[in-house]
Amino acid sequence: MQKLPSNTHSAEGIFEQVEELKFKIIVRVAIFAAAIHAALIPGFYVIGATPLAILNIFSTLSWLLGIWLIKNNRQSWGLRMVSVEVVVHSIAACAFMGTETGFQFYLWSVSCILMVDYKMRMGSAVGFSLTLIAIFAAIYILFSGVAYPYAYGEFLRYIEVANILVAGVPMIYTLALIRRITLEQRSTLADMAAKDFLTGLYNRRFAKELMLKLHNRCSTAEQPMCVAIGDIDYFKQINDQYGHEVGDKVLVALSQTLLEHTRASDVVARWGGEEFIIALPNIDIDTASARIESIRSAIKTMDARQVSPELSLTMSFGLSQWQPQQSVEDVINVADDALYRSKSNGRNQTTLAASAPVTLTQVT
Repeated sequence: MQKLPSNTHSAEGIFEQVEELKFKIIVRVAIFAAAIHAALIPGFYVIGATPLAILNIFSTLSWLLGIWLIKNNRQSWGLRMVSVEVVVHSIAACAFMGTETGFQFYLWSVSCILMVDYKMRMGSAVGFSLTLIAIFAAIYILFSGVAYPYAYGEFLRYIEVANILVAGVPMIYTLALIRRITLEQRSTLADMAAKDFLTGLYNRRFAKELMLKLHNRCSTAEQPMCVAIGDIDYFKQINDQYGHEVGDKVLVALSQTLLEHTRASDVVARWGGEEFIIALPNIDIDTASARIESIRSAIKTMDARQVSPELSLTMSFGLSQWQPQQSVEDVINVADDALYRSKSNGRNQTTLAASAPVTLTQVT
């Protein structure tokens, strides 16, 4: 089963790629159908149904043409081509052999497949599908009295069962995979709504929601929680000197370092531009400061030369413990004030938010 590409950054791009996958599935089903029709050519000759053998030559060619149309971005025409073939084939087979052979069940498969063509208006797709079901009912009215006139009539029940399976299994296969793709699409869109497209970290809006949930949980359990805001030092100069492409690579590499040095229970988000936020649940201010210092040291020592030669990175942090009565905006503002003091005092350091600011580390 194919997965949606992880570098898809737009809803429109996801939609187009999902549709491409859907039609790849339909092409597989069409190849299966073409093979079945090709196999029926000698089968009909063997039992003496020469007109149906000749018809299946054209049926096979119709499916091959339908496959070609679908692969050449003419999906609607391809689906209509195979739909017409199924109608003609079902009517002819039942007219010559009766309904006990089960060829009419192919109409159910194609009526479902038509519904996946997003280029066809819903009203038209529903209309075509209902027409196929009406033809299915008409076949019973017109041909239910036709007796099977060819050889091997003792195997008629097995032929019917085989046709039901041939018609039903591809339909179940197609709809099951389309359902799976749709669920993956929903998951990917939800991920897009929650994640920053460049770094893969949570975005600002979703991070605030997660932080509120964590804070409520910690408050209920009477556990401490801390929030740190970090800012890449001299990031504007990096963009000016090396270019925005290198700047983007810096953001991605630094984000990976943040993830590597935080817990699965922490919330790590890109807060905006070169600013990041880390929420640390169930952890006191002393332990949180040690963790943030570890992250700051890891960023300073990370090999930024893989991004660009002679490039060095540092990051400044502000850290605050989230008090039970504080709102999310309040604790972020307090941490942001501490970050401002880190920047003002020379950068590449962590400052705790307190009545008397404490600078944990300063590298000059």
